[in-house]
Amino acid sequence: MYTLTETEKSQGEIAVDKLAQVVANIEVEGFAVVENLVSIESRQILLDVIREDALAIKAAGELTPHEKHTGEGHLQLGLPRSAPYVRADLLANAIVDQIVAAILGEKAWLGFYNGNVNMPGSTYQPLHFDRPFTWKTKQAAEADGEDWPPRATTLSCSVALEDITTANGATEIYPGTHRETAVTKWARGERPDAHPDLLGKWGPPARMIIPAGGICFRDPRMWHRGMPNPSGEVRPMIAMTFHAALANHWRGVPVRDLASEQLAQCQRDSNLKVMDDGSIGDGRLVFEASAREILEAHPSQYGIARNARFVKKLDHKVDAHLVGGARVLEEEVK
Repeated sequence: MYTLTETEKSQGEIAVDKLAQVVANIEVEGFAVVENLVSIESRQILLDVIREDALAIKAAGELTPHEKHTGEGHLQLGLPRSAPYVRADLLANAIVDQIVAAILGEKAWLGFYNGNVNMPGSTYQPLHFDRPFTWKTKQAAEADGEDWPPRATTLSCSVALEDITTANGATEIYPGTHRETAVTKWARGERPDAHPDLLGKWGPPARMIIPAGGICFRDPRMWHRGMPNPSGEVRPMIAMTFHAALANHWRGVPVRDLASEQLAQCQRDSNLKVMDDGSIGDGRLVFEASAREILEAHPSQYGIARNARFVKKLDHKVDAHLVGGARVLEEEVK
């Protein structure tokens, strides 16, 4: 765990030697936790609205699609995308940008912004990983000048709005498994728990402990699973996911078989991404117009794209998993 000095916080820049240690931890272990990146004020305003939304969802008495797919009580929750809920120290944090750029390089972009809520009485999720390897073989990696195992092209940022501990269901993780290349040969949907030999190789597991205001920077290829929350209290967490510039699909993976016309479209306009059906579309996240000043007033000095467009009105509770991350009710503000 890394603690920022008051000088680092005020200047919005992590020390070079500390940054190198953070990067090394992510590259070797698959994660690193940096304390005190998000203010108490930002945490409190988001805690209140996330708890309210989560309790409303559970009051409906039906499992969400995400719960059916992963585990009861584990919610993927849309987040408010207007002022005062869009916070500069969360979505335009210079130190977060600095760490993201050190892992993914310039022109990385924010591709996902959502709530990960662990409800009281939740169950175990299956052990899984969130992203595949970009390069599937040593030969393919070497052909592109990459090492083997290859580098991360996506970085997940798990933001603790309150202390996340074993007492309220901290995520179980298998450090180092982001370097396990056996997964490149697995069938689609195959999970680590079908390979007890590899679990033994990489175990025992740890837990993703994050203090309030801290962020766990995580290689999403690392094996992990949501755990039961025995606390009796809703445990909110926020997920931000960044993708390297080479990713040209809205989900953050490179598409290598683009037609020349499609490739030219993406190169001309960085807002365009490949959709699930193979078409080209706007891959930006949507926010209400009241958030424009907050995001545009803090351009990234490390070249990280905020990847945002602004609309008159949206419903953050609907379509959190789809392109844009929310249901647009009234269209774009020019």
